[in-house]
Amino acid sequence: MRYDELVAAFERRPDRPETRLVRLPGLDGKLAYNPCRIADGDRTLLAVRVESPGSYWRDAASWDPEVRFFEPAGDGWTPAADAPVFAAAEDPFAAWMRDRAGRRRLVFGVVTLDHGAEPPRAVTRFYAADGVAGLDPAAPFLEVAGMKDIRLLQRDADVVVCGRPQGGRAGIGRISVAVTDSYENITPQLVTAAHVFTDQVHPGTKLGVNELHDLGDGTVGALGHVAVGQEGSTQRYCAAWWTIDPQRLTATDPVVVATRSSFPPAPAKFDWLEDVVFPGSLTRLPGGRLQVVCGLGDAVVAEATLEPSAIHPPLAVV
Repeated sequence: MRYDELVAAFERRPDRPETRLVRLPGLDGKLAYNPCRIADGDRTLLAVRVESPGSYWRDAASWDPEVRFFEPAGDGWTPAADAPVFAAAEDPFAAWMRDRAGRRRLVFGVVTLDHGAEPPRAVTRFYAADGVAGLDPAAPFLEVAGMKDIRLLQRDADVVVCGRPQGGRAGIGRISVAVTDSYENITPQLVTAAHVFTDQVHPGTKLGVNELHDLGDGTVGALGHVAVGQEGSTQRYCAAWWTIDPQRLTATDPVVVATRSSFPPAPAKFDWLEDVVFPGSLTRLPGGRLQVVCGLGDAVVAEATLEPSAIHPPLAVV
């Protein structure tokens, strides 16, 4: 399906989300967006991309993103004092994994840029620790060059790895999937050789995964984004949900769960990003509703609360 068709189907649905903007303190005039939520013991943290309004990825002199962590404080958020700061880092993501010894480990990822390439090349870096406070920005255990939107999911017997290749069969951006027995066995070769789903959307529409969920029946739920447009012209991104069967190598069509018009007004970083929603994490709330934290317009953080019917099959109760 085309992007406009997916959005039109969403706009016909009665179960539209409730939304609000999230204000973060201590930014000193910088922008904060593209968050992910991390449950770390008895704490909940937000990892958030923070950068200057003039930061631009093609210009090494201006490009200054970093990933900071925030924790709840009253009705809002406050900087997490014991958490590291990742410099020259964008678009954080996280998943709890098990290492080969069976220990629970937080695998955290960010995207950086190689400005020695033209245009600058994305490099995804992965880190592992017992929790957020133990993450060391200077010690990635894995780097995958040339790809963003790589996400991991620990299941009982294996680890699912989704990527977002471009070029060749992947066109302007598609989803890929591979399975391995441990996050410690993930290599750039595993990611680049993964199976690519070529038929989920129209060739002029691109997809990316933001977070993976184990649905308990062998399939995986994907919170992700559907997008159209190129840099410098109007770009449109919406939040969506679909499912993947890593064994049968099948994937469903994406279903939109939120568009930019779902949220209150807020300035975008650039005018061509005014119609951008970049989802980060999906959490099941008491009572069955779902909450998605998002970035809007490369400028602000927001939350969308969804009815259980917004995604299918439903997220498992944990």
